[in-house]
Amino acid sequence: MVTAGAWDLQIEQGSTFAETYTCTNDDGSPIDWARWTARAQIRVLAAPDAELLLDLTPYLTITGAAITVLIPATITATLTRSGRWDLEVTDGTTVMRLLEGRALLAPEVTQ
Repeated sequence: MVTAGAWDLQIEQGSTFAETYTCTNDDGSPIDWARWTARAQIRVLAAPDAELLLDLTPYLTITGAAITVLIPATITATLTRSGRWDLEVTDGTTVMRLLEGRALLAPEVTQ
């Protein structure tokens, strides 16, 4: 099993956000997520009933061992506050949380 790593998202409001996460086994070999789906959300607090700020799931793609989140600038422009996030993968029966942390919003100045 995988223990979730701590990872803060640094999101610039009004800018495209792109990060790729690659998972490896203890021996350094890549973990293939081909049969898995990824899901992630940003909420005000780390609680399932807390206000949802952004569902990241539509912006996630899996390619082999890499999971990429790509949020368009038009979407980050709608964010108004920071929160907490996590990233999970599931194969239908098993759910693993890979990352968790703060989602920090840097407000946009230039319009």
